[in-house]
Amino acid sequence: MTSNIAIVISTYNNPKFLRLVLDGYRQQSDQHFKIYIADDGSTEETRELIEQYSKILPVSIEYLWHEDQGFRKARIHNIALQHISEPYTILTDGDCIPLSHMIATHRKFAQPNTLISGSRILLSPNWTKQLCATGKIPKNRVSSWFKHNMKGNINRMMPLIIPPHLSPPNQRLSGIHGCHLSCHTSDLIHINGFDESFEGWGREDSDLVARLFHSGIKRRNLRGTPVLHLWHQENTRQHLEKNNDLLASCLDKKRVQAIKGIKQLGASKDHA
Repeated sequence: MTSNIAIVISTYNNPKFLRLVLDGYRQQSDQHFKIYIADDGSTEETRELIEQYSKILPVSIEYLWHEDQGFRKARIHNIALQHISEPYTILTDGDCIPLSHMIATHRKFAQPNTLISGSRILLSPNWTKQLCATGKIPKNRVSSWFKHNMKGNINRMMPLIIPPHLSPPNQRLSGIHGCHLSCHTSDLIHINGFDESFEGWGREDSDLVARLFHSGIKRRNLRGTPVLHLWHQENTRQHLEKNNDLLASCLDKKRVQAIKGIKQLGASKDHA
């Protein structure tokens, strides 16, 4: 594959988290990537942070923003996908700090017709608070992970110390998280991106993966090289029942195309 990778980071009004996440990308061993910030309507504080990091990161950032009209992660992702020129894309969230070899690992294992599904380590509320206060990301050392595990700062340790490898191919939806998923950009375009029919939090990532499966893509789980998931209150689940029904319909019909996706955006270039 060619050298560049697109990193799509979703965010909404949490610059303290985003600062830690961007510092994680500053320390990547593989610097051949571009960052796309998919901002679901944050205030000026986030824009100012992006401007600051645009000057100090060794890679370029493209900031994509739309007006805050509630949870519209699917739409801002589609806007980001419109702008991506890189052949390979990693989708991740603004509450997930990458370890230093995350991009290099995805590049190493990237292959045709394959979705790589990464894992996450959950950080405790207290440690998340400490990291936000100090503004310093954790050091990736085995001795440090043992200490944090003993203190209850992390929910598990094994993914942090095992060598990275892929599971056999499968098409299971269980365990899908938006923490870090990767595939060829053309695969995301082929299925018409995210489905904006999903309103509010819940199941938009599972729907995306289901449609990738229906198009012939296989899933391989990345063992090792997890991201560090900062603790936060869970999003409201008021739309979850409806979104569950939408996902069930997608699975029943084996739908490939998003009902309301990139094509429905037309020629729009709704970005900052």
